[in-house]
Formats: sequence, structure tokens, C-alpha cells
Amino acid sequence: MSYQVLYRTYRPSRFDEVVGQEYIVKILKNTIKNKRIAHAYLFAGPRGTGKTTIAKLFAKAINCEDFNEEACDSCPSCLAFKENNHPDIIELDAASNNSVDDIREIIEQVPYSPIVGKYKVYIIDEVHMLSSSAFNALLKTLEEPPAHVVFILATTDPQKIIPTVLSRCQRYNFSKISNLNMEKKMVEILNKEHLQYEDKALDEVAMLAEGGMRDALSILEQILSYNNDGIFLEDVQRIFGLSTKEEKVELLIKIHNDLTGSINLLRQMYDSGIDPKRLCVDLLEIIKESLIYSDDQNETLLNKLSKFDCMNILDVVSANDLLSDITYLEEALNKARSNQSFLTYLELAEVKMGGNSSKHAIKTKPAITQTVTRTVVEEPKVEAVVAEEVKEKPQVVVEEPVVEQIITEDIPNGLESGGSNLGLESGGSNLGLESDAPIETNKAPVITPEPIMETLVQDISGGLKAGLESGLESEGSNLGLETPIDIEYLAALLLTANKNEKVSDSIIYNRLEMYKLDPDKRKFYELLRNTDLFASGKDVIIVTGPKLYIDNINATENRNELYRFFMEEFGLDKVIYGVEDNKRGELISIYKNLMANKDSKAPMVEKPVIEKEMTNEDKAKLLFDNVRVED
Repeated sequence: MSYQVLYRTYRPSRFDEVVGQEYIVKILKNTIKNKRIAHAYLFAGPRGTGKTTIAKLFAKAINCEDFNEEACDSCPSCLAFKENNHPDIIELDAASNNSVDDIREIIEQVPYSPIVGKYKVYIIDEVHMLSSSAFNALLKTLEEPPAHVVFILATTDPQKIIPTVLSRCQRYNFSKISNLNMEKKMVEILNKEHLQYEDKALDEVAMLAEGGMRDALSILEQILSYNNDGIFLEDVQRIFGLSTKEEKVELLIKIHNDLTGSINLLRQMYDSGIDPKRLCVDLLEIIKESLIYSDDQNETLLNKLSKFDCMNILDVVSANDLLSDITYLEEALNKARSNQSFLTYLELAEVKMGGNSSKHAIKTKPAITQTVTRTVVEEPKVEAVVAEEVKEKPQVVVEEPVVEQIITEDIPNGLESGGSNLGLESGGSNLGLESDAPIETNKAPVITPEPIMETLVQDISGGLKAGLESGLESEGSNLGLETPIDIEYLAALLLTANKNEKVSDSIIYNRLEMYKLDPDKRKFYELLRNTDLFASGKDVIIVTGPKLYIDNINATENRNELYRFFMEEFGLDKVIYGVEDNKRGELISIYKNLMANKDSKAPMVEKPVIEKEMTNEDKAKLLFDNVRVED
């Protein structure tokens, strides 16, 4: 006997051997048991999920002399089926026999009675390939065939079948076979063949098969042709251009903190034979599992990653950034038409992902419109004079190694507005000033414009910290400010923050993506989409992000609307405040000083009043209460 490939050798011969289509098998077995055979069936579903196999088993069972749930395999009809020469079971491949003449030939044979069995069964595979005229020719016969005729139509593309045909069939939708069921079947076959295997190798084979049992067995056949000893992970990766889990995790992390390194790593992987499309799909799988873990820290839901893999990823990449990554990777999948072009689109996706990262954004050099320098002056007093009016949003050039700021008049101690949108009043330390107002500290004064380069932040961080500490000691923390967006006020609110509140709120925070397409509530998604959850307390949530987003969040009207939104949607009784990314260092510095002071207390959070909308019942009650009834 000539060699048969695995999927033919181990094709199910009984209903009980079918993998993954339990409910369809149960319905068909009950149909046979109750003798309620329909005249036309439609089996629709992905390739390799058992449509043709179940069609043959059904045809075999209804022609068996026992006419039972399972064929006897011993009667003349069953034996003829086993020899592949049953005269009453006719198979037609519509992909190559799709003309109206092919269908007319079938119609001419329909009136004749079965020869061996009880039914003449016509199995038409890939039926969606029939021409329109062929469908129309089949239509009348399909609607009212003789009692001894059964049609079984199989297709991977049911939407291409004309509605008049669909309406005349009992439809069964075949689903993709789960990876677990495929792996169980592969283990069974490999044990029968006395072959070795690695569980991780079978995991990869199941992923490659994409829900098709036939595809899985074909892949096994290919691997065994390479290594006849068994199925091993290394062989699977080499043959099909797959990357290791460690490589994919490393690539995702590098995208967000080392863009150049990530592109070099991607090119190395491509040169080693890794399929970029497959890699893109695998990255999406890793992102999915990372997001699942970030939501509830349940490692039992993870298939590909370990808990430690997820923790390593989430330490570098925020959940919001991962959600954005999905968009860029899907864009690459949709646009690329070949492996070579896919590499280009995947590299572009890397650039977008790295540039969008809230923690490691691409740095841009600001335009040169104003020169700011700084000179170390005598402590403890700094003479400050203003030469000319500073424009609202100046641009900055840093000249090293000496920086000097030109100033011409004393800055008043009580600065109320002066360009600060953080609400500083007189007597407060100048901690919340925007870039258009100079900062007075015990060390060199600094102007911090937007956008600001990361190197400038590092240069001034030491002097700024000293100034903040000095201001707290001399003038007090000034926690009673009326405007709740002062940076000292936010630092005081951090006294109420704890890890459990943050974990609980992050689950809600990550659900904002679902409002992306909601026309009524999309504005709340837009307000927070480029921000990260920084801290959570009993009555407050603090987020960080770019200046534009933070300014919008801190606007009183928007802040109140956000409060109402979170209250109504999630029952979250917390006010949301924002702090700019480049001011997190200030915030933490002040917070540490407050923690060191045992007398420090968190301020009260003023929450917006939510007016309850009057119901129709309330309106009616009010109306009739005002009506006077006379005796």
C-alpha cells in the first residue's frame, strides 16, 4: 500500500473521533436516531474544521442497514463506503465543476433510486464557487427533491451563496478547533506513530494551524520530513521562521525604550529567516496577554507569557501605550502585501509605537527664538530684574557650560496670576509656575519652557529640588490654596494615595478605550487618552501626561464633567487632577518633604455637586402638589 499523509490516515471514521464540533455531531446523531432526515444541509466554516469529513460520516450513517447513530462498518453499504466506491454517495468539487452543465448532469441522475443504500447523497464541496446559472439550475431540485435524495453543501464562504439557496438548507456553522483540542489529537497521533514531541512545539504548531485540524497534521508531516525523530520546538521555529518568546518580549520592550536597538533587532530577526507577518501577529498576542494581566493580575489567563514576562513589559510600557500599539501593528498587517514590504511597514509601526510612548517619547529640538542663560549668584539672595516682557510661550536654547538669565526688576513676593495656571497666591512658594514666569529659588533661577528637552530637566533638577525644599521650610507648604491644581496641593493629596486604590482604579482607567467610538462620551476618552495613571487615593486620582492634555483636564469645567462621567459610568467618587510629565519630579520632591513632616495632613477634596435630573414622576408630583382642590 502506498504511503498516506497523516491527515488522510487519521481521518475520523466515526462521529466519536471528530475533533471540536461536538454540538454539530450531537444534532446529526439525534437526527439519525429520530429519523428526521432533511433534504438539504449547508456546512459552513473555516478550512480544515471537518465539514467534508462530517458530511461523509453522515452519508455513511443514513445509508447503513442498522440506521443508527453510528454506522455498523460491516453491512454492504458501510463496506462499499470504506472502499471508496459507494454508488449512492456522490462527491462534487464545485471549484472545478461549477458550470451549469455539471449541475444539469446531477439533476438528470436525481430521479433514479439508490442502488445499495437508502439515500442518494450529493456532497458538493466549495459550493460557493458555482456560477449564478448553476445555482439557478439547482434551485428547483434543491427545494423539492425526491424523498430518497439528500444534498450536503460545504463552503468556506457562505456569503457568496445566493439567499434563495441558503433559505432551502439547514445551516450548520463550523467553528475553528481550539488549540487545546488540536494538541490532544496531535499527541494521540504521535503516540500511535511512536514519535517524540515537545509540548511547546505542539503549542506552536497549533498556533500556526489557526484552528484547522488538517493544517495542523500537514505541518506535523512537514516537520517529520525534516526530522524523522519527532516534533521539537527548535525545528518548528527554524522551518516556519518563528521567533522565541524571549526575542518577542525583548523586541516589544526595546521599541519603547531603545528605538534604534529595536530596529536593529528586527532586522537581525528578519535576516535569520523570521516571518515578519507572523512576528506581528505574535506581538499582538503578547500585547493582548500583557493587557489582560494588567487588568486583574490573574496569571491563569496567560497562555504564552509568564507573570514575570508581563511584569517586565508593564514596567516599561503603560497599558495606554499597549492599546496604541495594537492600532499601529494592525495598520502594518492591513497595508503590507509581501514579506519585503511587510518589514518596512513593521519598522514604521515600531517608530510610531516608540514615538507614542508616554515614558520614552521621541525628543525634538525646539526652535531658536530666544537665548536664556544662567549665572550662579551669591547666596542666599538673588537679584532679579526683568529686561523685557517675556512672551507667552518662549522657545529656549541652552548654551553650555554657563547659563545666565537676564533680569531687571524685583519679582513681587505675592504672584497671583503672572502666567501660572496652577493658582498660586501671595505667600506661596513659586512651585507651580509655567515657563513664561521665572522661578525664584535659592540656587540659579531657571526658565522651563514647553516643549522642554530631557537633558535640560536633568541639568536643573538638583537646583530645583533645593529650592523646593527651602521654600517649604521658610514659607510653609501652603496647602490651603483655593485653586486645587497647585502642585503643593497635589503633593499633599498624595498623602492619601495607596497601591490598592491605584490597582483598582487602573482597571477602570484602562476601560476608557471602549468609549472611543461612542459619539456622546468620546470626549472623555480624548481628554485622557495620552495620559497615565500616576496615583490614586480615597477621593482623588492624579494622572500625568503632556501639557496640552493636563491643561484641559485641570480646567474646572472639564474636571467637573470627568467627575460626573466616572461617577455615573463606574460609581467612582473621585476627582481627577493632572500634572505635567516634566513636573513629576517636583511633585515627588514636595511629597517626600511632606512625608518627612509628621504634622502634614492631606487637604479636603472639594467634589462637584451632581444635580439629579428630575424624573417624570417628580414633575407630576410637583405639578399636582401645586393644584388646589376645592370642595
